[in-house]
Amino acid sequence: MSHSLKSILLFSFLILLLSVKSIAQVSVSDELRFINHMLGRQNYNEALFLLENLQTETPAQKDSVNYLIGWTLYGRKELNPSAYYLSMVSEESAWFEKSRFFAAYNHAYLRETQKSRELLGAFNDNSSEQIALMKNFQFAGMALLDREIDMFLQHAENFTGNFSITASEEKKLNEYYSRISEMPSRSPVVAGIMSAAVPGLGRIYAGKTAEGISGFLYVGALIATSWDLYNRLGSSNPFFIISAGLSGIFYIGNIWGSAAAVNRVQREFNYEMDHRILLDMHIPLRKLFP
Repeated sequence: MSHSLKSILLFSFLILLLSVKSIAQVSVSDELRFINHMLGRQNYNEALFLLENLQTETPAQKDSVNYLIGWTLYGRKELNPSAYYLSMVSEESAWFEKSRFFAAYNHAYLRETQKSRELLGAFNDNSSEQIALMKNFQFAGMALLDREIDMFLQHAENFTGNFSITASEEKKLNEYYSRISEMPSRSPVVAGIMSAAVPGLGRIYAGKTAEGISGFLYVGALIATSWDLYNRLGSSNPFFIISAGLSGIFYIGNIWGSAAAVNRVQREFNYEMDHRILLDMHIPLRKLFP
């Protein structure tokens, strides 16, 4: 075979190889566009299946797949694996900022605030002003979640009120700080002692006034009935014994319930605050990264 023929064949082979590679890349790009379309229609299961079986060839395509898998899992509320894939998106990707913030938010939602802080540490002093303000806002929200009041105040000092994306939520975080700071500290032991002295009083002390009044009337009625039976029938009468036994059970239950009410009120308060804080941490992210 002549040298010129070999050169022609080699050149043709290279052209064919480049064409196949180009077609493959276009195919991956088309597939990603189709998957994006499916995600827009909230077909998360089908999109995830395609993403997990998609063969990428470039770092940019790998970043796109990691972002889309993370975003799909986020849509399915599988926050831990979502955070993993979103955190794998490299700094070179156009999706980096969104991926990093939502990965951090997922960990914050799962009360893994230390991981959130580490992820947001990827944004250095060279980041844009809006990224710096959003980072500070998220740190403030996490400080409230952890009830680290002094740390919250440090971040709140940087609230400007001029960043429209977080302005209203900054006011709300300050309101939550006030409510958390003003929440009285109540003791279960004190509540139990108070209800031992006056049935229901411990529940009123815990903040459950209606329950306290109801408990006072119920236990008081049982004790009054027992006292009446004792005076009329004597201490050996079966009716008195049954009534006194029931009165004792409900009296002790009233003491235990009052102590438990203090912890229950605190849990309910914390749940409400955490839910509101997380919601107001999330809203600005959706504004900044629609």
